[in-house]
Amino acid sequence: MKKSKNLFALLLTMALMISLMPAAFAREECPSASFTDVDTSMYYHEGVDYMVKNGYMKGYSAKAFMPNADITRGMVVTVLYNMAGRPEISAAAKEFPDVSAGAYYGKAVAWAAANGVAKGNSDGTFAPDTSVTRQQLASFLYNYASFLKMDVSSKGDLSKFKDASLVSSYASAAMGWCVSSSIISGTGSDTLLPQGTATRGQFAKMACSFSMLMTAPSVTTLAVSSTARTGVKIPAYITLPLGYEKTKTYPMVILCHGHGGNHNEWGGFDKITSGLARSGIIAVTLDYPGCGASTESFTQNTLTNMKTDTLDVINYVTGNYSVDKNEIGIFGYSMGGRITLELLAQKSYSFAAVEFVAPAEDTADLKKLFGGAEKWDEMKAEANKNGYATFTTIYGQVQQLSYKWFTDLEATSTGLAEAAAKNYTGDSMVVYATNDEAVSPSVSAGVAKAFGSAVVNTFADGHSYSFYGHTPYTVSTVNECSVNFFKDELLTKGTGVTGYVASISADGSLALTIKASALTAAGIKAGDSVKVTVDGVAFTMPAAAAVSAVKGQNALVISGDTLTVNLAGGSFSEANKIAAKTVLKDGTAQWYYTEAADVPAAVSISK
Repeated sequence: MKKSKNLFALLLTMALMISLMPAAFAREECPSASFTDVDTSMYYHEGVDYMVKNGYMKGYSAKAFMPNADITRGMVVTVLYNMAGRPEISAAAKEFPDVSAGAYYGKAVAWAAANGVAKGNSDGTFAPDTSVTRQQLASFLYNYASFLKMDVSSKGDLSKFKDASLVSSYASAAMGWCVSSSIISGTGSDTLLPQGTATRGQFAKMACSFSMLMTAPSVTTLAVSSTARTGVKIPAYITLPLGYEKTKTYPMVILCHGHGGNHNEWGGFDKITSGLARSGIIAVTLDYPGCGASTESFTQNTLTNMKTDTLDVINYVTGNYSVDKNEIGIFGYSMGGRITLELLAQKSYSFAAVEFVAPAEDTADLKKLFGGAEKWDEMKAEANKNGYATFTTIYGQVQQLSYKWFTDLEATSTGLAEAAAKNYTGDSMVVYATNDEAVSPSVSAGVAKAFGSAVVNTFADGHSYSFYGHTPYTVSTVNECSVNFFKDELLTKGTGVTGYVASISADGSLALTIKASALTAAGIKAGDSVKVTVDGVAFTMPAAAAVSAVKGQNALVISGDTLTVNLAGGSFSEANKIAAKTVLKDGTAQWYYTEAADVPAAVSISK
């Protein structure tokens, strides 16, 4: 989780401004908060946090980490030596004429040379102060992985990068493995820059990803028998928490992929499933008919079959693994969101937590993606006549859409979100991009309104989100908010009345997912003094029936069944780095969670 640097100073300043004394300060300070040159919005922030917190890397000084400075050979082996636990060095370790035993990298160089992590130069020197290229950095990590006896056999496809020919032959295997293992993702969507000089920030990010790979929960492939189609095995995948024990029970989340995707959206779900498992939650994915490892034709890819497959997999996992059946969540992306909505609307399963990412709820909106209503009707007629209609998606996929694919989607043309919401009483979250090109943002917003969901907006990468997107904000926000949401709902039981920030008004006030009726049930009423904790920061304020009743003071405002936290005229969000405001072209204000916040922002209210 990313935390704000200088948060305490900001909070103290705001407290003095608004004469409000925090009842508690619960947020953990960002490990790299003391470094004034670490930009918390940059790709390297998580890596720097991890490396500093674990003592693997240090700053140049108390205030400077220098993330953009070149990384040297001496620095690299020192970090790897630290990650290895700083083992004792053999007295017979190789010595280099340009490496002093008393230098900060002295022991690290001897250890690296003795264990095949690094080699010297042809002239017998080590050159500890020489800068390292990105492909050399990949080689260091590849060698270190080999030393640890990790599996380095995977070979990433480098041909998708336009500068792949610049990868030296000695580094080809290392670069391929680093790409396939998501240690290196490129400097853009199509460049590796293998001979470019690596920076400290890049190394921090890569070494962090390497560490996550070392401790990544294992994924087991399942073959689940279909109850609807004789002889069909549904490809499913389960990621168990580290240290999984059959004698204990665990929460579970099933992730439903989008139209034409595969069980993990070609690796895009992996950080979420891994994050859930690391948190103690069983994560499950599956390939729908005609997708991924499925052996069926895409003509079997219908809502009816996909809903049945989802239930079959849930029932298989709950019947064969130690799952707490009262703590099962579901995550639906795009068409997976539609599947989730229909399961809820039809009361097919009782879920404890629900997340939608750009749910394809509206069939009329969906028709636009398939060429419009007229083209839709033409393809439907063709499918009815010939058994299927051939369609090429905007992403270049050629699909055979059956007649039932069309009729299933048309069966519930309106009111799906409202029908689903009536059957669900738990917390929910909706994530959507304001520039989504596949599912209109208004559709996602409508689902959020129907459910009273927490809402997380992204402003870049459109329908790609963290699964195919490249913008650091999008990737980290979607991945983190998904893991945090299910942790909060399935593992962390808050005290008092709990929920999330549903939306942020133009002035920064916070509308909550918590209903006023929940306060009544908890014995809280207008006029009471309450403790409101937002994103880990606690405040004491009055509960009031109207803003006017408190004359500009900070208050929990009760209006009908809606609750709003009104703090300091709306300065709370920006002052605490929870969200930042962007003014759109039409002049309206849009708020986005910041890298400093835990998303979605959790809220609890108590007397």
